[in-house]
Amino acid sequence: MESAQLKALFRLLDDPDPAVQAHIEKVFIEMGREAIPLLEQQWLETQDPIAQKRLEELLEAVQLEVVGQALYAWRMEPQQPLLPALMYVAQLRYASLDVAKYTNAYRRLVHTTWLNLPSHGDPLERFLAINRQIFLHERFQPERTRPQASRYFFLHEVLDTRRGNSFSLSVLYYLLASELGLEVGLITIGERYLIRYFDGTLHFYIEPYYRGFILLPDQLKDILRRAGLSDNLAHYRALSPPYLILRLIQHLEEAYMQEGEVGWSQLYAKLRARIEPQREGGGTM
Repeated sequence: MESAQLKALFRLLDDPDPAVQAHIEKVFIEMGREAIPLLEQQWLETQDPIAQKRLEELLEAVQLEVVGQALYAWRMEPQQPLLPALMYVAQLRYASLDVAKYTNAYRRLVHTTWLNLPSHGDPLERFLAINRQIFLHERFQPERTRPQASRYFFLHEVLDTRRGNSFSLSVLYYLLASELGLEVGLITIGERYLIRYFDGTLHFYIEPYYRGFILLPDQLKDILRRAGLSDNLAHYRALSPPYLILRLIQHLEEAYMQEGEVGWSQLYAKLRARIEPQREGGGTM
């Protein structure tokens, strides 16, 4: 878009005509991701609080459209790789997120973990090696003070701070184990997330939030009975990538509401409403 056209649109930000505002929003939404730095720069340059508010609304509308479209395209992919979708969800809050930086940080973690895996170990030995690498050498830790804070649901924040909650640490562990050739599932019991391994013979569960603590099926059944929950482990099915993404969005919606960030909570609620129908036939409950 030409500079003169942009200036003309920005001059109309305080126009009270709904049709004018609808046209402005349509133009920027059609621009897609390219509109984001332009809107951010204009927000920095303007002193008018009304114009700033309108720019914020436009930014949210563009980001919602960009992320919604990206998640839809991802949902249509046969493989549905989880890492890109996690980054898309984060970009709704952090529009200028350096995705390449965090993708490279994650790849480095995969590589260093792979280097420390036993070449001919049984699955349990390999999981113990992953535990050592993540929690001893890389120093990832469970966040105990404010585990439900919004920041600890984002993978890039976990990679930066080396702290996470039950959801984010389990997602990171699941990604690593999957890339290293271990066929795992990620299950949830209430707000608790566990990694399940079952190869037809060997069967156990790993709790990343407790530094990779390993539970045998009978131990988990006992915990479930004491919590008044069904001890039929078949009830706790592995979560599909679309459903994991939906759970992440729901967690963020609730976390922002608890933090008093109503605007961000509402924006993630809009994203959830947009992608929830896409999950039909693909998410495992």
